[in-house]
Amino acid sequence: MRELGYRVRRRIAELDPEGDHEELARLSHQVLHGDPIPVHAAYLVGFARQMAVPSIARVMYRGGGGDMVADSARRTDDTLTFFGEFLRRGHSTPEGRTAIARMERIHARFPITDEQKRYTLATVIFEGDRLAERLGHDPFTPAERLAHWHFWRGVAEQMPLGGLPAAREELWRWMLDYERAHWAYTEGGRTIVDTLFEDWATRWFPRPARRAARQVLLALMDDRLRAVHRLEDPSRRAQRALRVGSRAWDRVTPLRPLRRERSWAEHFGRGHGRPPDLERVGHESPGAPA
Repeated sequence: MRELGYRVRRRIAELDPEGDHEELARLSHQVLHGDPIPVHAAYLVGFARQMAVPSIARVMYRGGGGDMVADSARRTDDTLTFFGEFLRRGHSTPEGRTAIARMERIHARFPITDEQKRYTLATVIFEGDRLAERLGHDPFTPAERLAHWHFWRGVAEQMPLGGLPAAREELWRWMLDYERAHWAYTEGGRTIVDTLFEDWATRWFPRPARRAARQVLLALMDDRLRAVHRLEDPSRRAQRALRVGSRAWDRVTPLRPLRRERSWAEHFGRGHGRPPDLERVGHESPGAPA
């Protein structure tokens, strides 16, 4: 069934951002703001932040043999499928805990520290805020942002990942301090970012428009992120067009018919069944490259 976006917003406004955070986060992330193209863009920019940390980039690059280099589209789809299933199932249900445990089994094969996981989680939580600043308008209400925080903190507790501060603002400050201390250019990190750009352009844009596709991602990145990866600045025209287009999209969202149960996994996990069989998703799935 479908309902207009303004009705979804009304349902969100009726929920408590702490007590109802799982349902509120699902409605916000997947139903109201769950269109595949902007979801993919936000994920790629957040992932580029992670690749600015040399120790994380090294785990992903693995001398050029990592699956993010060899098959970046599949790797992206797998991650967004997991995220979509976390949101659909919730982190507090048996099904949700099983999905989180499956992701942790995959991560356990690699030398990933809790600090690196904490930073990765912070990029997931706060990328929407950063993009809102870049675009000059905020599609999220304060209740949505608070629900996002409680949701992803709940996911972290199920991993389990300790060391998270009690307040959202504390994690924000910790993330910024971590970036100032750890961000640096690496060839591996830049190579992975280049594969992200290629996947974005070839997935969503016809060949004649792929130069514009690059400009979109560059415009979504802040100056410091582009600088650490030694990327060029976007044109002013691209930045203006992106701001105007994103505002227009936000204004028509209340009038758009949206599927009540739509999920990121429907698009990014469509090759794994509906709902996706998470035992076949990810790095250690049958036939996945090592």
